[in-house]
Amino acid sequence: MLAEPLRTKVWEIADSYYPKHDWAHGRNHIERVLKMAIEIGKQERADLEIVELATILHDIFQNREAHASIEGFRHETEGSKEARKILTKLGLADRTVDAVCHCIESHRKRSGRTEPQTIEAKCLFDADKLDCIGAIGTIRSAFVSFDHKQEFYKEVDDIEAYRRRNIRQDGTIIDPALHSSNLEHELSLKAVANRMYTETGKRLAKERAAFMDAFYDRLGKELKGEL
Repeated sequence: MLAEPLRTKVWEIADSYYPKHDWAHGRNHIERVLKMAIEIGKQERADLEIVELATILHDIFQNREAHASIEGFRHETEGSKEARKILTKLGLADRTVDAVCHCIESHRKRSGRTEPQTIEAKCLFDADKLDCIGAIGTIRSAFVSFDHKQEFYKEVDDIEAYRRRNIRQDGTIIDPALHSSNLEHELSLKAVANRMYTETGKRLAKERAAFMDAFYDRLGKELKGEL
């Protein structure tokens, strides 16, 4: 684990990047992911210092991507570059900086551009994805939907036609205004449990995924007036 003075300094820096009132990707998301990443890291015998540093910094540019609508800007890539500057300035060893940056660059579920190669990166990936599903994931999805002024639930006649029209090859969304929470579940979140890397993550994801699937199934029925 990190020495307290370094932990305090890293959090102080990270707080300057995270939005104050973003429940989906702000500090409370980071704190939840951190608790899970550390617990998974203990089970998987990971380097907890690397896990902690990477988790605190992993979403520093997420908000910039979400509201920029700039094709090609990827928060995991740009965030990794920014984290390298931060950690180098703090005087951390190159080996540590490289390990943390790999964790950040490979934590995203959509792109698949960089797969987690180290156990530390796998711990962050799994912890971050656990926060996307289950009860907490459902609430976060609602916050994201409302933030982008989307309908929470939207019926589409042809899900594959919608995918071709509004989802890029790398999984990113072309026009967020056309998206919705249930479409995000159908096209992305349903697959999360099968993408976990660690045995601990796989075990925890199975129950959370079942809850989320049941929620959207019931929501769809209730919205249609089914008894």
